[in-house]
Amino acid sequence: MSPGFVIIAALVAGWLVQIFFTYRQSMAFNDDVRRLRASGAVSVGVGGNRYKGRRSFVGIAVDEAGVVRDAITLSGLTTFARARPLPGLFDVKVSVLRGDRDIPHLSSSQRVAARQAVELYDAARTTVRATV
Repeated sequence: MSPGFVIIAALVAGWLVQIFFTYRQSMAFNDDVRRLRASGAVSVGVGGNRYKGRRSFVGIAVDEAGVVRDAITLSGLTTFARARPLPGLFDVKVSVLRGDRDIPHLSSSQRVAARQAVELYDAARTTVRATV
């Protein structure tokens, strides 16, 4: 067996393992987002830089009054990162998340992700109202 073949086989095997762990991480986060549905309407946003490893995903559950009742975040450098509660967003009004004000205990990428989640939440509500 040639050394070139062994190197290529090792690279392909590593790539397949990475795809597997990425899939598992995605499914675990989707399960956590599904659990948020019990607390209200759910929206997910992403913020940060993909290539610098500072990417964060934030899922929020908003009640009828426009208050975040539950929130989770997924951030980390590897595919082993799992969703964690984000208590800094609990009981925060959606109008506050739309603005530029800093929110304690949130990183800048989590803040951007939370703002995007609210924008998507607003867009979905507007679409529903337009069709009714």
